[in-house]
Amino acid sequence: MTTIRAEETRLPRRAREAVERRESVVVVSHGRPTYVIVHPDEFPEPRRRRGRRLGEALRLLGSGATPDPGFGDDMEAVRAAVGSMPDDPWAR
Repeated sequence: MTTIRAEETRLPRRAREAVERRESVVVVSHGRPTYVIVHPDEFPEPRRRRGRRLGEALRLLGSGATPDPGFGDDMEAVRAAVGSMPDDPWAR
């Protein structure tokens, strides 16, 4: 979000008074809404970024336990027991 000083703007008194009453003000240009001015207390908090940064995620993955030496053999045995995969695994 960009922040500017109040001295850098010219809001009509009607708009300032509406914002003081916590009403949203829609600014129209060429018949189309272009801006919405809201009271800071009415502005939704920015959503917190979910997840982790890639570097942190890779460090966490790298610090975890590694599969035991027989893991690959176990997975091959499971796949052999299940049989071949269908062309479309989501088809019923």
